[in-house]
Amino acid sequence: MLAAQIAAFFLFKDLADISQWVVQSSREETMTVWYWRYPIALLALLGLAVSLFAWFKDRQVCRPKILAALVVLLLLNVYSGVANPLLMFRSQQHDAKFVAITEARPYLERTLNYARFGRERYDSVDDISVMVLVNDHGAIAYTDYFILQPHVADGGKIDGKDVVMTYCGLTNLGIAYAPEIGGKKLDLGVMTQLQNNLVMFDRNSGEPIQQLWGRLEGAKDLGRMREWPTVRMPFRAFARLYPDGKVYVNEIPGFTEHPVTAVWDRLTRHLVMWNGVSLQWNSDEPAFPTIKEFDERLPRKTLIYGFHVGNDYVAYTKDFIKARDNLINVKVGGRDTVVSYNPEYDTVGVFYNDTGRTITRVDVVGNTEYGRLPHVETLKNAAFWFIWAHFFKQTDVNRV
Repeated sequence: MLAAQIAAFFLFKDLADISQWVVQSSREETMTVWYWRYPIALLALLGLAVSLFAWFKDRQVCRPKILAALVVLLLLNVYSGVANPLLMFRSQQHDAKFVAITEARPYLERTLNYARFGRERYDSVDDISVMVLVNDHGAIAYTDYFILQPHVADGGKIDGKDVVMTYCGLTNLGIAYAPEIGGKKLDLGVMTQLQNNLVMFDRNSGEPIQQLWGRLEGAKDLGRMREWPTVRMPFRAFARLYPDGKVYVNEIPGFTEHPVTAVWDRLTRHLVMWNGVSLQWNSDEPAFPTIKEFDERLPRKTLIYGFHVGNDYVAYTKDFIKARDNLINVKVGGRDTVVSYNPEYDTVGVFYNDTGRTITRVDVVGNTEYGRLPHVETLKNAAFWFIWAHFFKQTDVNRV
C-alpha cells in the first residue's frame, strides 16, 4: 500500500495542475512523470490490488475505515494525474461552435459576471475583451470566458490549412497556431500548467507542448508550430471592424440536457478555474508559486505586448506606445517593424515594415501612406509580464 500511495502521489504532484499550489516540481521531474505516467499508474493499481488481496486474506492487518480512506486517496491521486485533465479541459480543436455577431450578444450577456474573473467587471457586452483571428473565411472573436475551459478551439483554415486558437487563463494569452510540426499534424489536448503557462500535448505522439514555446518537448529539433497573427480589442471594436465576423461560444449545457456535464462543468469552470484565474488578477504574487525569480523592469502583473523576430524578443506596454504618439518605428531581429496603438479600436498592432520608409501613420489593419503592412505573426497580446519575462529572459523592454 505504501508503494502504491507513493506512485499515486507522484501522478498527483506532477500532473494534477492544482497540486502546484502546495508542492512544486522541476520541469524535468514533471516531464519524466508524464512520459512514465501509465507504468506509474499501473504500479499504483497493482499495489492497491495486492493490498486488498492481503486484507481479504487477513482482515486484522488494517481497520476497514483506514483501508477505505487509503483506497479513496489513491484512486483520487491516480485520477487527478491521469484522467482529470482530459475531462476538465476537453479540447475543441475539431468541434467548435461559432455564431454571428447578432446571435452572440445573448450568449455574451450571460457571461458578464464571469467575463474577467475577478478583474474589473464589464459594464456591457461591448466592453468584453476578445481575441481576434482572421482566417480564410473572415474574422473570429474568442472571449476569455468561453475558451478558458477547453484551452484549445478550432480556428478554421488559413491558406487552406487548419488553425487552432490556444489559450492560457493564467498567462492571459491566446496564440493561434497551425497544428503541425515537421510535416506531421498534431491533435492537441491539455496536459497541465508549468510556470503559470499552459502545457498541451499531442495525442498522436504523446509529446508535451508548452504554449509559449509551441514545440514538442522531446523533439525540439523539429521546430515550432507556425503562428498566425491575432489582436485583442473590445467586442464593440470587433463588431464594427468585422460586421460579418463570427464569435466562438461554448456554453455549459442545461441540467435537463446533460445533467452530469452541467454539474461537472459548472464546478470546473466557475469554482476551480474561476478562482485560479482570479488569483492571478487580484494578487501581486503568481497564482501558482512556481516562478521564484522576477524581472523587476516592469511590475509583475503588467500586461505587455511581446513579439520576436528570430531570436530577438521585445515587450511593450500600451501606455508606452500611447506616450509616443501611438506609433513606434523600431528594428527587431534586423527587420524594420511598426508598433502601434489604435485608440479608435483600443488595440495594439505590430507590423513588418519592408517599405524602407519611416511610417508616420498606420490604421488598425496595417494600411499606411506607403501601402499595407503585414502583421507580425508572433505578437502576444496583453500577457502578464512576469510570465513572459520568465520564458523569454533575453527580452528587451519598450525599445525605441
